[in-house]
Amino acid sequence: MVRKGRFARLNGKEYALISFQHQYYLKSNDRSDIELGFEERQENAGEFIKKVSIENLEDAYEIFPFSILKGHRFAIEGQDKENGTIKLVTSNPFVSKKVAVRPYGKDEYIIELPHDQVVIEEDRIQILGFEMK
Repeated sequence: MVRKGRFARLNGKEYALISFQHQYYLKSNDRSDIELGFEERQENAGEFIKKVSIENLEDAYEIFPFSILKGHRFAIEGQDKENGTIKLVTSNPFVSKKVAVRPYGKDEYIIELPHDQVVIEEDRIQILGFEMK
């Protein structure tokens, strides 16, 4: 699984963190979180949210997944769960000499590889005033 985006910890558990109109919400796909005050979203059955205050969070951070391929760093653009592939993107023009990439947008390159051929690493940046622990 590729983790990408903003996350927060509450009561020792990690949740996706979303914001809407200057309010913060935790998002879960775990029905048992209803017991913790989460409510099911009407628009998306099986998705639960809970309004939170930053002061109540234990931690908040953004995750940027990446992979190193033949000595070059690629951002993880996404994953295709149906065919089991990961999309890797870079703006490094020298990559095309070592890796079979194809053009992607302006001055970028993309390659799609089977999930089992990609080692996913993460950069984690603290947000909302939280500091590295």
